[in-house]
Amino acid sequence: MVTRAGLNAFVAHAFDPEQMPHTHLELGALPTAVPCARLHVKHVLREWQQEALADTVELVVSELVTNAVRASTGLLSSEFAGHWAPGQPPVRLWLAADGQFAVVQVWDASDDLPERQEAELDAESGRGLMLVDTLADDWGSYTPEASSGKVVWAVVSETEQSAAG
Repeated sequence: MVTRAGLNAFVAHAFDPEQMPHTHLELGALPTAVPCARLHVKHVLREWQQEALADTVELVVSELVTNAVRASTGLLSSEFAGHWAPGQPPVRLWLAADGQFAVVQVWDASDDLPERQEAELDAESGRGLMLVDTLADDWGSYTPEASSGKVVWAVVSETEQSAAG
């Protein structure tokens, strides 16, 4: 398992576009965003020859984008990177990976920070962050500068994937 210090160094490295392959996708805050995001990361990881990470990253992306779409419901404007925009805000997805680790980030315009909850056995939703917590080495959220909303991020590794599978 990766140490917290090693993980933090990796996450910082992943945000440097000159150090690691990465991709960005902007989606409408619609239910169809989820399968589009999953397909995008699947194909990108295949292109980068990092298929070993694909299944777990797809699941994590599915949960984070689902939460972002739900959080965006009813929002009528947003600010991102200092630019205000009217209308329902998009959902933004970033992925960086080096073959051993992948960092997923998902932005939505809601200021409500995510909270992992214990879902009732018969609940039809509410297990997303519990699944992310199980599949990812680490996850969290932050508020980006000059932007409304938050970014929820997760780090997935082949090691964690093997332990979960």
